[in-house]
Amino acid sequence: MNTLIWIGSILLGAVAVYVLAITAFATYVNNPSTHDATPVNSEVSKQYHVKEGKIIYVMDGNFFQIGGKEIEGADVGTFEVIDQSYAKDMNFIYYDGRPIEAGLPNSVEFVTSELNDSSANSGYLISGNNVFCLGEKIKGADPESFSFILDGYAMDKDYIYHFYDTKIPRKAVPIAISNASSGYIQHADQILYQGEVISLQAKSFEIINDEYSKDSRYVYSHGAVLDGMDASSFVVLSPYYRKDKNTAYYFNNKIIGSDPDTFKVLNDEISKDKNNLYYSDFLIKNKKPSQLSQSDADELENRSKWRPLHLDETTVILVPSDEVIDFSYQFYAYNNEVYATDRKLEGIKPEEVIVLGDEDDDKLLIQIGNKIFYMGSEILGVDTETFSIISGHFTKDDKHVYWQEHIVTDADPSTFKYEDNLYADENESKEYVLKMSEDSLFD
Repeated sequence: MNTLIWIGSILLGAVAVYVLAITAFATYVNNPSTHDATPVNSEVSKQYHVKEGKIIYVMDGNFFQIGGKEIEGADVGTFEVIDQSYAKDMNFIYYDGRPIEAGLPNSVEFVTSELNDSSANSGYLISGNNVFCLGEKIKGADPESFSFILDGYAMDKDYIYHFYDTKIPRKAVPIAISNASSGYIQHADQILYQGEVISLQAKSFEIINDEYSKDSRYVYSHGAVLDGMDASSFVVLSPYYRKDKNTAYYFNNKIIGSDPDTFKVLNDEISKDKNNLYYSDFLIKNKKPSQLSQSDADELENRSKWRPLHLDETTVILVPSDEVIDFSYQFYAYNNEVYATDRKLEGIKPEEVIVLGDEDDDKLLIQIGNKIFYMGSEILGVDTETFSIISGHFTKDDKHVYWQEHIVTDADPSTFKYEDNLYADENESKEYVLKMSEDSLFD
């Protein structure tokens, strides 16, 4: 026992030394002085530096992975940092290292906020008669009345702005929403999320958590209406489950046939009501809720012991994992029957499933009878008698060349030759045609 403790201590010590060494190396490599660079003003921004008499821009100050890029023409003697992203010299205003069109360096004004104490790093800046956001000019914005609000929102006397590409006619001074995550704001009777008006029921609007909100009519997920959910009865049961008066949900997927009054969450994957057991949002066909204890439910969640096999789009059976035969990532056999990822293949026996290619092909191609599948998708119209594998996800028969499960319209199977970095992609006509990539993405 003492020997094991001693060995464990040595291993832990070695890991700690390794982590410290990596941290020290990253700190050293990412230090501006390592690269003979000096920050212009590190208290305001870590992105602008002086090196060899030139101004260089380093995204997020990341010398280690990104490195620096010279700002051509920047004047070192007059260069000043304004905030994390904005800077100026005697000639230009810069945003993330690029000069801003129509920016006047002698006329720079921070955009203040009525809801925040500071506008630093808001992305908004006034220069002369122009208002900028993230370095882009906001067309038509009034600099005299322009102010920052919060979370990318700003306003002038006529409009509310969300960054530089969205504006909404202004009715009132917007206000923050209590407990709201980034992106929400209230404007008169409107609720905005990420610049979009999502609700006209501000009086009844409430934030449920970082994902969900609701008003008197709808439930929203990240600002999008969830059709069919009842707002008055909607509740979040766990990070994975929700319910309303009509049904239960796994995430936002309806659990078909569930009884919300008796619905109970057992763990992240298993739930039940008075009638059924459920695996995520699927009905478990071969087990009953009365047979299941909490410890049983926890075991069923263990994929190394139990596997869900789909009978159809709403039902599964849970079977012992060691009794399942994997033909590929999309086809399995259990109890002398064959299953695809989303359904049971009626009338098909395991001996009828043929894995095409060799082990180096990752079992991407499966033949069942006169059908061939690429990663579970049928190659429509393929001739199995003349079918052959070429390379790099290309196959062919005597009629067509195929890329994955798609016909390549500009390839002749009698003359086609595969080259490194060759692939196919969809064109404007929804046809797959040959392309050549600079990097080998598919082999």
